[in-house]
Amino acid sequence: MQKNTDYDLETKLIHQGHSPDPATGALASPIYQTATFAAHSVEHFEELCRTWGYVYSRECNPNLTELESKLAMLEGADSAIVSASGMGAIASTLLSLVKTGDHIVSADGIFSHTRLLMTELLAKFGVEITFVDATVSDNIRAAMKPATKLVYVESPLNPSLELVDIRAVADIAHQNKSLLIVDSTFCTPILQRPLELGADLVVHSLTKFMNGHGDTLGGAVIGSRELIELIKWPGLCCFTGAALAPNNAWMIMRGMKTLDMRMKKHCENGLALAEFLTSQSEIEEVRYPALKSHPHYELCQSQMNGLGGGIVSFRLKEDIHGLTRDQVSRKFVNSLKLTTIATSLGEEHTLVQMNGENLIRIAVGLESAKDIIADFRQALDAVHG
Repeated sequence: MQKNTDYDLETKLIHQGHSPDPATGALASPIYQTATFAAHSVEHFEELCRTWGYVYSRECNPNLTELESKLAMLEGADSAIVSASGMGAIASTLLSLVKTGDHIVSADGIFSHTRLLMTELLAKFGVEITFVDATVSDNIRAAMKPATKLVYVESPLNPSLELVDIRAVADIAHQNKSLLIVDSTFCTPILQRPLELGADLVVHSLTKFMNGHGDTLGGAVIGSRELIELIKWPGLCCFTGAALAPNNAWMIMRGMKTLDMRMKKHCENGLALAEFLTSQSEIEEVRYPALKSHPHYELCQSQMNGLGGGIVSFRLKEDIHGLTRDQVSRKFVNSLKLTTIATSLGEEHTLVQMNGENLIRIAVGLESAKDIIADFRQALDAVHG
């Protein structure tokens, strides 16, 4: 693709980093399913090693290069590096950037495995972690220390769907000469671009909305060339070895071609379901950032392009027909027919799972909004049966 900033996003998603195969003219990118690459000579091999040429697929592969180019374009960044999973990207990033004696300020309510990485691994290496309610920016300011190397947040948080003011938190972090890392998996760059709001790095689980089909794993960290190089070597390649397989990269790129259209449909369905749920007498609260009742609705308008995303969380009332909230929640979820009880999010199927305190999280899929709502209506009816 010729470099042209005038192309619309939909065009860039398809063409960025892509060109027909020079050997055969194949329009679809070949899958470079190889562990190692041949050099022409010893000198050529040495040059490839110095310049990050194609030597070994744990370090570099043409499919990964194309995917990284697309991701950097989407986030408006210099560079990106992909990994075998979202946790591979997060682990490689944190292990590369912090050392014994450093301090991390983290949002409370982040993904449970990210929290475990911090508390069960980094803490053993002498890294101090402070968890705060990051929806109140002053809590982050109060937790900062001279040794604070970085601030880590997600927005929206999972499963509460509360928002963190990324621009405000970036200002606080930079005043302390600390980095800000944002996990923006729930939004993708279609809704939210943390680097433009002041973040230094953005991480994604590519497994979710980016791939969009629930059939492969992947992760990425995106930011300045300087920071990505720190994470790439020796971090991802040597510390974690979390290399993304070429076939997985190819599948993620195939899914990304429809990312813009899919995200808009997820948001459309999410809002329709959230509005339906708010009108039901059995439901105590509904959490969806694009609802005017959401406490961070105004921040959603400015930070998420006014789109609420593809996740809806809600809580049923206590004591419906003498049942506890836990009992009625289980009865409701078990009564769903179209919706699948499963973890993950961002794929074509609508998924549901119960989290702590009987908060029900819906990963709204791409089915007809009418059919999704009908499924939830019949499940609510079943609660009374």
